[in-house]
Amino acid sequence: MINKVLNSVQATVRLLLVLGALVLVNVLVSFVNLRLDLTEEQRYSLHPNTRALMNNLQDVVFVRVYLEGDFPPGFRKLRNATEDLLQQMRRESGGKLEFEFKDPSAQPDQRTRDELYQQLYKQGLQPTDLQVRGEDQSLTRQVIWPGAMVYYRGQEKPVNLLLGGGSGSSPMQVLNASEENLEFALVDVIDKIIRIKKPKIAFSEGHGELEPALVSDFAKSLSEHYNVTRYDLNRTEAVPEDIDLLVVAKPSSYFSDWARYKLDHFVMRGGRILWCLEGVGASMDSMNSENAFMAMPLETGLEDLLFRYGIRINANLIQDFRAAPIPIVYGSMGGQPQTKLYPWYYFPLVIGDGQHPLSRNLDPVLMRFVSSIDTVTAPGLSKKVLLTSSDRSRVLASPLRVHLGTATEALEENQFQRQPLPLAVLLEGTFYSAYRKRILNEFALRAVDSLGMKPIDSIRNGRMIVVADGDVLRNEVRPSTGDIYPLGLDRFTGQQYGNRNFALNTVAYLLEDRSTIELRARKISLRLLDGRKLKTQKTYWQAFNLGVPLVLLLVFGSWRFYARRRRYIRPLKD
Repeated sequence: MINKVLNSVQATVRLLLVLGALVLVNVLVSFVNLRLDLTEEQRYSLHPNTRALMNNLQDVVFVRVYLEGDFPPGFRKLRNATEDLLQQMRRESGGKLEFEFKDPSAQPDQRTRDELYQQLYKQGLQPTDLQVRGEDQSLTRQVIWPGAMVYYRGQEKPVNLLLGGGSGSSPMQVLNASEENLEFALVDVIDKIIRIKKPKIAFSEGHGELEPALVSDFAKSLSEHYNVTRYDLNRTEAVPEDIDLLVVAKPSSYFSDWARYKLDHFVMRGGRILWCLEGVGASMDSMNSENAFMAMPLETGLEDLLFRYGIRINANLIQDFRAAPIPIVYGSMGGQPQTKLYPWYYFPLVIGDGQHPLSRNLDPVLMRFVSSIDTVTAPGLSKKVLLTSSDRSRVLASPLRVHLGTATEALEENQFQRQPLPLAVLLEGTFYSAYRKRILNEFALRAVDSLGMKPIDSIRNGRMIVVADGDVLRNEVRPSTGDIYPLGLDRFTGQQYGNRNFALNTVAYLLEDRSTIELRARKISLRLLDGRKLKTQKTYWQAFNLGVPLVLLLVFGSWRFYARRRRYIRPLKD
């Protein structure tokens, strides 16, 4: 009897000790940031650059996420991934990053909800309309705001979480692209909002570049993160020291040798340049009464400079079977012209290979009268093609006659059989001056010395990007009112192309440390279920997942019972 009581007490004590140990371990673990990520792409771990940013926060960053509500599974997954990422960032920041989720649709009345929607749109968030099928198979409209507002020391900036996945992408591919870019999207905005000193960007002028109104949308987007100005290259003095990047957008007149020397000196002192140049002078505004114009080679004097940097823009035009449409009048009715959209092969929709962060998960970029680029040998430089034509393109040498009737011709796909042609190239590495082996006379030496522009032979770790289309940065302007259309918006179809994102990515890569842009290189693969098998084998796998654990439990219980029976039941002795 005593032994039974002692055994019972010992069992109770052991149970209490085990429970106490479990409680103690849970309490201790709650104070330790311990996380084991066994995924191949480390999808549940913060990038080292993100951790460094969070550890260096000087004040509280508050993030209000509007991706909340009753969503389809894909958006629910994106919402959960956002929350998980923000929780990691909060732990890494030591509590200096705070966040909340808010459902913008959960308002007391329709008027309040509409006012909030308008406020979010003005702040820069983009809504998404969904057609959701209910259990009774009826379709209902649902507005989702997949974005967030970031607040820091009285500043606020929007971040849109639903990113483009490219033309023709399925909804799951778009959501996958959004999840891949989730960390980049949040970190990029946080990095910009906490920045004390903003880099300075200047649009060059003096050589027929695009007018301010034609780049106003791009300049406005840049001004949210950078100081933006304009600079006349015809001025005598050197490019100011506080200018970090020059944007040379579609020059049409010849650059003097002094202007070229200033550009070269700017590069040699560490400045960055985004070149958007034309190989052929061509514009829809040049159409005459016969709906045609002559496209002629365009020489700006920059050809030799770029050749020394390893780039040549060819004097040709690219036609691509994958092109944007334009309206063409085909008749009249009741005295009113009737128009129809036809593909204009001189306006290719170009994409990158997705390998470089600049062109990864990017919607097609609209180009107009673009030329091809050749890369030439330049010691110390690495070259990366960012954008190419499709494999259904062809080259037309200039001079050539461009006729609007080309759009209405029934061209076959087999007439476009060229390999993808480079249209935008990134140059990185050691740049050697185009003037390093030139002997300046005594007057020139005194001039450059007095202006603080002594020749510099080379620069390490330089960067520049060359795009063979000056219109890639051009936004449309409504002639009657002067209203500015968003960059990349096709006003005929309402399609928003990826020009703005591409342009902003190029500036970010040229100006900033690679730490932020490297986050774009992360690739997270969704392990999606086969929809066809899911429908045909749903019942089987449900029964399998429910039945197999029960069978295993029954087998284990039977074995346990049999083992205990053999161990504790003794046979009776005669």
